[in-house]
Amino acid sequence: MVVQLRNRSDGQWEQVQPQAVIDANMRNFIIYGIEGLLMTLTNFPIVLSVLRYKALRDQKEFIIVAGLAFADGFNGFAFLAAAIGRINQLLNSDAFVLKSRWHCGTTVWNICWTFANNLAGLMLLVVSIDRLIAVSIPLRYFTFTKRYAWILVGSAFAYICIPATVSFVLSYQYQEPEFPAYCLVGMGMHNGYYEYFVMFHLVTSFGSVLLYGPVFFLLQKASNTLRRTAGTSEVNKMARLKKVTYTLGIHTCFTFLFNMVPDLLILYSGTPSSSQTPFYMLLNVNAMVNILIYMFRFKEMRNGLKALIMCRTKMSTTTVNVHSIQTNQRSRNQSIFVPSKLTY
Repeated sequence: MVVQLRNRSDGQWEQVQPQAVIDANMRNFIIYGIEGLLMTLTNFPIVLSVLRYKALRDQKEFIIVAGLAFADGFNGFAFLAAAIGRINQLLNSDAFVLKSRWHCGTTVWNICWTFANNLAGLMLLVVSIDRLIAVSIPLRYFTFTKRYAWILVGSAFAYICIPATVSFVLSYQYQEPEFPAYCLVGMGMHNGYYEYFVMFHLVTSFGSVLLYGPVFFLLQKASNTLRRTAGTSEVNKMARLKKVTYTLGIHTCFTFLFNMVPDLLILYSGTPSSSQTPFYMLLNVNAMVNILIYMFRFKEMRNGLKALIMCRTKMSTTTVNVHSIQTNQRSRNQSIFVPSKLTY
């Protein structure tokens, strides 16, 4: 559809849009803001709890959980920043002024999304890879320290910086005004990179789900082997690992329903972009329920969040499991990981 342009008194060109389009955008941006606020408030406390309290920070599983929560919280902050910026543009009648691809790529929200969106997808895959390692070599996995978790999470964070830098370099070539100033994420990227950006999230989400086939198979195999050959301590740890992995499997189903299905519908259903808001809302369901699952499943995390909210400097010592790492026995606890969240 051809959009009419007009020259403003300040010399800038802008799209002429009917009031119905403006109102629809306002509603969508408000929804983005609410989602972003919820994602931020439900994920960053998890990160802060793990960073603040040694009892959580010393457990490799919670470090990986914090990495995923940071990615989801950062993604939520991008939604919140986009909502605030775009609503402000609509109120000031600046949302449809034409801007360059480079300008769009360097808005606060698109900078955040360039990193956070694919980091969230990659962390889903990292969590599943960690579970695959855990059930493949359980006895050795019990001996891994928190350094293993820092390397795993740090590698994911470092990798994301490489394609994000490529995106900014490519978009810098486009300085001519061509997109409205509200700047959807694809408007700030080279077309080829945008295709990679979309597919990367889809592939990592799909990969995190596919890995659970061999994870369940190896889990049952390892459980049967340890039950016959290992001592009581290892059997107890394996029971914990089994419970954690099954719980994660349930959430992997949520990843399929609330990540992969909406992604596929957005890409291939032919639904007009103006009607895709419900799909984008579904993409963030996992990220918003993480804190509830952690609180219900982990006493340590529940008490860590409680201590954080109450501004305590230490967690109660009763919240630390006797098998957590860095104890005198240096045995390991297993934890649940909850995956979570395309283009906005």
